[in-house]
Amino acid sequence: MLSIKSHEEQEYLSSLQAVRERCFKVQEVAVKDKLQHFNVDSGKLQDIVQLVISLLKRDYYDFDAQQLKIPSHGRWRHFDAGGCARIQALLIDPWTKLGIDPLEQTRRVLDLFVIAVLLDLDPSQGYSYQESVHRRIYKRREGVAIAVLEMFMNGVFSVHPDEPHRVDSEALVQLTLDDLLSGLKTTEEELVGIKDRFDMLKNLAQVLQHRSDYFGGEKESMPRPGNMMDYLLNHSTTIKTKRGPLIHLETLWPIVFEIGEMWTVQSASSDGKAGHASLGDVWPCQSGIDLLVPFHKLSQWMIYSLIEPMEKLLGAIIEGTEQLTPLPDYANGGLLIDTGLITLKRQDYERGIENYRQYTSLTGQPKIEMIPMFDMSDPVVVEWRALTIAYLDLVGDRVRAALQLTRKALPLTQLIEGGTTSAGKELAELSRPNTQQPPILIKSDRRVIF
Repeated sequence: MLSIKSHEEQEYLSSLQAVRERCFKVQEVAVKDKLQHFNVDSGKLQDIVQLVISLLKRDYYDFDAQQLKIPSHGRWRHFDAGGCARIQALLIDPWTKLGIDPLEQTRRVLDLFVIAVLLDLDPSQGYSYQESVHRRIYKRREGVAIAVLEMFMNGVFSVHPDEPHRVDSEALVQLTLDDLLSGLKTTEEELVGIKDRFDMLKNLAQVLQHRSDYFGGEKESMPRPGNMMDYLLNHSTTIKTKRGPLIHLETLWPIVFEIGEMWTVQSASSDGKAGHASLGDVWPCQSGIDLLVPFHKLSQWMIYSLIEPMEKLLGAIIEGTEQLTPLPDYANGGLLIDTGLITLKRQDYERGIENYRQYTSLTGQPKIEMIPMFDMSDPVVVEWRALTIAYLDLVGDRVRAALQLTRKALPLTQLIEGGTTSAGKELAELSRPNTQQPPILIKSDRRVIF
């Protein structure tokens, strides 16, 4: 595995700047047609642009206002599944009537969202959750989100009976796997990967207790994720404005980075199958180049999810969000493959199919649709993730140019939510209707949960 030569390089690879720069270095190799694992048809890039524009106009154009109105990308969207504004109706409105101030409301929503992001695994199609009140059934990530919300409302994560709507470090210490499975209404066998997520909550409890500077909050208060808001407000770089606090993304980044991503590589072996032991979601890439490529996907997903309640409830202005990148997830990565922009080379496709056959034979899962499968550390996956970030950045630039919109008018968080993610999901449904799976599967290994 490539080594880190200096402290400066370690700091660089831990940064958001490195994510974009290193991914574009891989894309430069793609332009020269020297990638090891994918062929690239650059002519298909404009097809993606047109598809994204059509979906934005179809789903989010407000004819009265004559403009696009797109929500932000984040965990909040999963809580609002089925068109029901649960966070507003079940939490914020009742809190406001009780006289709870906006800062404490923000702490509580951050509490919930941190837990929800750490538990945001993508279960199989078989997982569903029936909402307690309306008895509606929601599947997969939306089902998990609503289950977590109901657990939060029932005080599962609080040690204060009179204050159920919070997440306390001590409650996480006391939480058992059976508690979590009961709340999710599932079994460990049905929800593959839930044990790792449970362990991550246990790690969060330790982080909350050990990093009192980030999570200690007011004197004698129990550490909780939402107390990060106090740290941010009191930070020397935060500026008070008439609209609300101006908070630098660089101040939030190290907090989020420590919450989950670094835990995933604490027991990383020398082969690097769980990421880089000192850097997290960072992987060696040898596609015509020889360098480490960072993605920091879990940390970025957390940032996207936490910014929205800060903005909505406190009027916060987060400076530096342009540093965030597209997320290299199944929907976005699948979009590149299902449109034909990138195609697996034959030897890798055949190797991936054989991996899938072996995996389904070992696990007993049905072979409904044959999809190439690789470990997260496989060079195919590293190349795929890097191309996803770089090419979707280029898609964003072209979409804005076509619609004559600035980055401020159409920020990346809206472009991902309203365009690329929707396009990736819809193409997966059309291309693989039986399973709606992405065109490449990543084998689930312990702690590889990026």
